Amino acid sequence: MDKSIVKQWLKDCEFFEGVGDSLLDALADLAVPFTLTKDQVLFAEGEVVSALYILIRGSTRSYSGEAGGKKFVFMFNRPGDALGEVTFLDGGPCAWTTRAEEECQLIMLRQADLADAFGNQTGIPNDLVKDRVMMKLVGMVRYFATAAKHLALLDVYGRIRILFNGMLVEEGGRTLLDTPLTQQEIADRIGSSREMVARILKELIFGRYIEMENRRIVILKMLPDHF
Repeated sequence: MDKSIVKQWLKDCEFFEGVGDSLLDALADLAVPFTLTKDQVLFAEGEVVSALYILIRGSTRSYSGEAGGKKFVFMFNRPGDALGEVTFLDGGPCAWTTRAEEECQLIMLRQADLADAFGNQTGIPNDLVKDRVMMKLVGMVRYFATAAKHLALLDVYGRIRILFNGMLVEEGGRTLLDTPLTQQEIADRIGSSREMVARILKELIFGRYIEMENRRIVILKMLPDHF
């Protein structure tokens, strides 16, 4: 692949913001482009990741699950996001699984290569990399604190309402969610059961608040604070 394309991908990634051209050139030489197919796992909960991944195209979900199949979705990643940076920094096991939502294009930078590129022979990322990881962690802590508050203080309907309000887009004069969602996917995102989600969606359809159109949820009128 053309090195200039890989270099531009790195430049567009917030994780490498402010990095000079000479270092970006070195990183572009070390980067390994690859593709994930839909539903393919990038790394699994409990694994140790010895590389940093940059998402170029597509989207991924990160979640924690149990043997029975129940899982809670922590986050969704979009192009330009860095993945695997937490375990990359501390060398510990992954706290979640990251899986492709659709076909994804990524680039991989091995830990040893990245350390060498930053002129550090100890295998430990330098302060710039550490600072970028810490900023990502701050954002994650804020997100998890909000998610924990919602789980503790809101009922299932309240969590569905917040999820939907955060996904609204306008298309063709209508308001709908930006992504098709199954009942199970909604349940995974809000930490509930599929059965409870199905019951609430049925009530919202009956009340003419929403309608279903090819798995897309169309918002007919804004959802009330309480239902």
